[in-house]
Amino acid sequence: MTDKIIDILGSLGFSKMESLVYCALVPEEKMGGYQIAKKLNAPRPSVYSALENLLKKECITSIPGSTAEYQAVPPDILIDEISKKYSDNAAKAKEMLKELKSPISTQERFVNIEGKTKLISVVNKLISAAKKEIVFNCSMPLEYFKEALLLAAESKVRIVLFSWKNLDTLGIPLEFFCGFDGTDCCPEQRILLVSDMAHCIVGSNDRAVFFPHRPHHKIQKLPDGENDFLGMTSDNRLIVNLVSEHIHFDIYLQKLRKKFNRDIISKDICIGTLMEKGI
Repeated sequence: MTDKIIDILGSLGFSKMESLVYCALVPEEKMGGYQIAKKLNAPRPSVYSALENLLKKECITSIPGSTAEYQAVPPDILIDEISKKYSDNAAKAKEMLKELKSPISTQERFVNIEGKTKLISVVNKLISAAKKEIVFNCSMPLEYFKEALLLAAESKVRIVLFSWKNLDTLGIPLEFFCGFDGTDCCPEQRILLVSDMAHCIVGSNDRAVFFPHRPHHKIQKLPDGENDFLGMTSDNRLIVNLVSEHIHFDIYLQKLRKKFNRDIISKDICIGTLMEKGI
């Protein structure tokens, strides 16, 4: 009898002694409590307690007679029954938990993200969790998120994308607003995403400050290695609103440019802040 079998049965709800007793019975036609205790070199009270629990769990059967003897339920039948029970209970728990409403937290919840791989992974999780709407500003290649976006679209999730790059949308059903048609004016790889107005994520390989409404022509691209990316995800209502507003204002400005056929952001309306100066 290996420790591995005992550990596996433990993960299925067996105590250590229950696992030992059941495994002792499996290769035998039948055994009494005294025989089992002798075979395991274990205290009889512990063995009898385990036998009683195994009977309640219907893992063994009791054979009538002058002396109580026990027989193990065949392992293939037992494990199939346990698997079905776990599966049924998991499905019930899932449905019941859906009915519970999470209390509003008074704590601000933020998670910092370091690394390109981690950033992409968290973005895909937020996309997959969306039920109604995804709104995002992205200058990263959509290949990173294609599978999750396609699945979201199949689930009738509305997808709205803004970008400062004329991105290839890869046939993904989405509403695309491009800040500068045909012009690659973004030196960084950035993403701001809001899922169902409940969760958001921001991330970028930009360690400097660039004025986002000014085209950057012939500018050197920023490094985009694994360790060049930083990000943050949150379900804090204030942060979610701020990120969503940012994306919406980008789209509004793009639509105003088209409506008036000119750039809305001009030098005469700038206010000389550090952000505008790129300092």
